[in-house]
Amino acid sequence: MLIARDRVTIAALATFFVVVQFYTSFAALSPTPPVGYVFASRAGAAVLVALLALSAIACAVRLVQDRAPLPAPSRATLVAWIGSALLASVLGLDPWSGLQVVAVMLLCAAFHVALVRYYALPGAARTLLGAYLWTGLAASLAALVMLALRSPAALYSYNHGRAAGVFVTANQCAAYSVVLAYTALGVALSANGRLRVLAICTSLAAFVTLAATFSQAGVLGAAAAAIFFALASGARRSAAGLAAVLALGVIVLALRPVGGHDPADTFDRLRTWRSGIRVAELFPLTGVGPMAYWRVYPAVRPPNSDPPGTFGALHPHDAYISLAGETGIVGVAAAGYGWWRIGGAIRAAWRRRSPRERALSIGICAGLCAALVQGIFDTIGIVQMCFVWIPTTALALAAAEYGLPKARV
Repeated sequence: MLIARDRVTIAALATFFVVVQFYTSFAALSPTPPVGYVFASRAGAAVLVALLALSAIACAVRLVQDRAPLPAPSRATLVAWIGSALLASVLGLDPWSGLQVVAVMLLCAAFHVALVRYYALPGAARTLLGAYLWTGLAASLAALVMLALRSPAALYSYNHGRAAGVFVTANQCAAYSVVLAYTALGVALSANGRLRVLAICTSLAAFVTLAATFSQAGVLGAAAAAIFFALASGARRSAAGLAAVLALGVIVLALRPVGGHDPADTFDRLRTWRSGIRVAELFPLTGVGPMAYWRVYPAVRPPNSDPPGTFGALHPHDAYISLAGETGIVGVAAAGYGWWRIGGAIRAAWRRRSPRERALSIGICAGLCAALVQGIFDTIGIVQMCFVWIPTTALALAAAEYGLPKARV
């Protein structure tokens, strides 16, 4: 029997996980120059941040009331990730912006610990996943409808006719869709009844949306995730076949890029990476600090690269070069250490579970794998760590330990 504070905790967990998926809307509040078509106004973005903060605070209050201990892998990972960001912020070029990022990371950490701690509450997992899947289905269908209607026209034009939905750019939409698609697939293989039907519909819609983004990095991430899914599920022959298809696809893309891209941007990534690598070379230990890359970019950008104030000037379009530039060697080492601890804990939990009980966690981990591979060509490292890695690894850990709890009778 759920008591009132259990219901509050479950509502807070579901609210946080749904809202954090739309972190790209926070760009309306960012100190960086505005780029592209941002749906949320400053007021709308402020409301989303308020919901995020209130739900995280509710999680933190419950943890304090229960004096809940931090699970060892979560504790080690969160200390490493947030600690490295804090150090980079204090020693960086824009401490105020960096400390704001650290504050948000602490909110995400409260959610992470609370989800791992309270995931097994009756109805908690299904409420969170149901809210996530319904929202994801709506976001995917909205992106496809907006693409079909070519509306808003400015968004359609900015993305060269690629699906972007409410995520500003097609690549950001792809980053959302690929994690959603595999998480929903994991739910579909674990659940039954209406939740399974919802998961199947959401996964299909997300994969279609991913294809409509024409994001080469997103598709590459999805292919890598399919290989991971097959390997983790024990289908080694399927994994080998998928790996061969992936290798062939990479060759084809290298020789003949897909449509929907501005030809002038063909070699843009190489120039952007050079800028990011140069920043990492100049600030090797702790980087320039979170959200400070754009301040240094004008002094390090190579000839013919994106001018200051454009999207290519905000980050190096590689999550790992981005981490190196903003948090230095310390941050990159912390990221690797955290993933090692999380991965070890999940593998240990899988050994205690049946294949069906592992399916949900495998799907979530496949989505994370896709995000990590796409990160080679897109995304900002510290932003991914904050809004994607910290919340989603909590769900992966909890699902590995408990699977998908049965519905309340």
